Amino acid sequence: MRAFRLAVGALFIAGSVSTTLAHEPPGEVLFAFQFPASALPSIDGDLSEWDVIDPDVFEISVENGWIVEAARGDAGNDLSDFNARSYWAWSDASNRVYSMADVVDENLNNNRDDPTLFNWDDDWHFVLDADHSGGPMFDSAWTELETDEEKRALFFTTGRLWQIHVPPIDGYYAFTYIEGTDWMTTGDNLPFPEFVEIGWSRTGSSGGPGTYTYEIKMTPWLVWSWDGPGASTIVDLEVGNVIHVGSLSKDYDENDGRYDGSYDFPRVHDVWRNANLMADMELLPVDDSLFPTAVEEDSWGRIKTHFLTE
Repeated sequence: MRAFRLAVGALFIAGSVSTTLAHEPPGEVLFAFQFPASALPSIDGDLSEWDVIDPDVFEISVENGWIVEAARGDAGNDLSDFNARSYWAWSDASNRVYSMADVVDENLNNNRDDPTLFNWDDDWHFVLDADHSGGPMFDSAWTELETDEEKRALFFTTGRLWQIHVPPIDGYYAFTYIEGTDWMTTGDNLPFPEFVEIGWSRTGSSGGPGTYTYEIKMTPWLVWSWDGPGASTIVDLEVGNVIHVGSLSKDYDENDGRYDGSYDFPRVHDVWRNANLMADMELLPVDDSLFPTAVEEDSWGRIKTHFLTE
């Protein structure tokens, strides 16, 4: 599987990628599928639009060993207790990064006492360092700084982490680290859907078995600022770019305020706070064989451009 992934990358982008920064696992490069403009996924929790993706090349899952119970659990990856699969994708047309997760859980838990708080229920974290700059996104020493302004100049400005709890309780479901809310989310609302969208679904009820699906569209921030989009800058994604990505899922089997295990990709729990521990992921071109309509639209666009410039 790993040799096959690396061989596919060599066929697509021979010699064009630098992966000299630290990442996990060392020496491995995974791949982000590209959706054309004509086939962008609707961010609604319905994962059927992702079925076009070849799991042998792109899937990240518990079953293939990329997602591992890296904290508090027994690291046994008992599929009868928890199973998950995920994909990462991007689009040159939208200049956005996309991801999904499909989870089967023996014991659902979503009943935290304060719905405005994060971290006390089953969840999925999406983590992105879009410019592949690496380095810490959070450091405990930063909490000792005197002012909020000093802290906010450091916390998750070069990488972003979204934590999703579903179904919403009193409307609250979407949080960012480290303060939970900011100009992108009030916890119960996403005021700027051009920058982020989140979709989800769940079957089953708390205390019993069931499933979760998660979808997200993320902006590839170069630098994210607390002062809003006008003070933030965006990476211009291109085929062959390498980005840093990661995910975590804290599994709360009991309603005791303590998660029983964290299922992490890559296999290091601190991926949530340090981009050097994220996985390297190369942005691939559109597979024209999967999207003939996209090829036709591109060709027609080129024809129109030709006539307009004559």
